[in-house]
Amino acid sequence: EDTLCETPFEAENDSISGKERQFVFALPEHRIEAVKYLDRIVWNKELRLDSVFGSMNGKGETIDKVIENYDDWRREKEEKEERNRLRQVEILKEMHTILGEMRVATLKEMSSNLLRIEWDSEEVKDYVKRVLMLYFDAQKEREDNGSDVANALDEEEEDTFDIIYVLNLFSDLVALLPDERLRGEVLLEVESVINRNQETGGNSSDKTSQPSALPELNEDELEEKFVKGSGAGGQKVNKTSNRVILVHTPTGLRVECQDTRSLQQNRKIARKRLRLKLDAFINGDTSRAGQKATKAVTKKAKNKA
Repeated sequence: EDTLCETPFEAENDSISGKERQFVFALPEHRIEAVKYLDRIVWNKELRLDSVFGSMNGKGETIDKVIENYDDWRREKEEKEERNRLRQVEILKEMHTILGEMRVATLKEMSSNLLRIEWDSEEVKDYVKRVLMLYFDAQKEREDNGSDVANALDEEEEDTFDIIYVLNLFSDLVALLPDERLRGEVLLEVESVINRNQETGGNSSDKTSQPSALPELNEDELEEKFVKGSGAGGQKVNKTSNRVILVHTPTGLRVECQDTRSLQQNRKIARKRLRLKLDAFINGDTSRAGQKATKAVTKKAKNKA
């Protein structure tokens, strides 16, 4: 009664009483959830999709057009899946930097479990809440271990400590989920969390210890170049101008970024790094990097004592 079965159109009827010899004709219409042509869904009750007769969300496409254009549809589907796979690799690489290997493994397991169950809005809220706990756990671990003073300006400290950045990155990962309904529900919950954090002004219960805002960049004062990448990554990196060189002309401060295969993502990261450097240039010991360096030195002194 409650089991969803997938069967070929010409399958024989061996489970429903009556005279119909084909299962599809013996099955009451209201029990049919979806119809597929090969691996493409052409009719879906829940999504109000009809590419058989072209009604509802079928957008006028009928089954004869589906069959005629199937090879093109299949090719586009495979290209999209490959783009999504590469994007997922990029995002998980950044997640590894922020959360660590064990927490990323936990995130993958949580996501797989959510895809397998009959989820509801409370399950989605709990999922996002547990993702936040992974972030806060990683943040606490970094604070307990201290930071490397020598790398205070060179590493992406801003990314690893900014909860809004992490949530936006997580949204990019959620956007690749195969379940359309689940994808939309999770993105709405993440957006709600982002809005709440922006309204309350931070990601820590100890607001007095939060660093000051980073200086904003004036795009008119920036010189930006895109050059071909180098190192590991194959042709996609070495033959694509995805390496960003960014110079702040008033101060001469310079940063580079080739962290991902995405030019736009590298531009975003480069600007965050430049804001950190500009903060250190202007504010010195009271900058974010300066405060982290001071905190690390203090922690080391306490440990020696």
